[in-house]
Amino acid sequence: MIKVKIAIDTNFNYFGPSRPTISPFVISHFDIHEGDIIIGFQDDQEWEGNIGYDPNSPEEMEWYLDLNGSKEYSVTEEREKGRDEGIRAAYPIGELSGEVAVVSKMLSDGMDIVKVLNYTRLSRTRLENIKKGLSELSEK
Repeated sequence: MIKVKIAIDTNFNYFGPSRPTISPFVISHFDIHEGDIIIGFQDDQEWEGNIGYDPNSPEEMEWYLDLNGSKEYSVTEEREKGRDEGIRAAYPIGELSGEVAVVSKMLSDGMDIVKVLNYTRLSRTRLENIKKGLSELSEK
């Protein structure tokens, strides 16, 4: 059974283009395990392959999609367009949540809001709300 479809980049690899790297974040987020069968897609192609793991590789390159002997599928123009639209729509949300996570860590480590303002696009009000939320959590 195919567990999930994920975007891959055959140019980002440790073992060659037939084994593109899968980030630890994606592995964790989709609860993927070694040996799982997934679909990796890039541009107008999709491949069905097995997830591989090599603990002797650099940490960010341990997981990969093994495309050797995999099934390859063409992707319709409509699906490509939909993927492009979805990526463009989701990018700002992911970027913002990443920034909020970093700012939260900075503030929880005691960094001053004025200093944090120099390194973020978040407003002073938003930073104060994040700091207030962190204070409330620590009081519980």
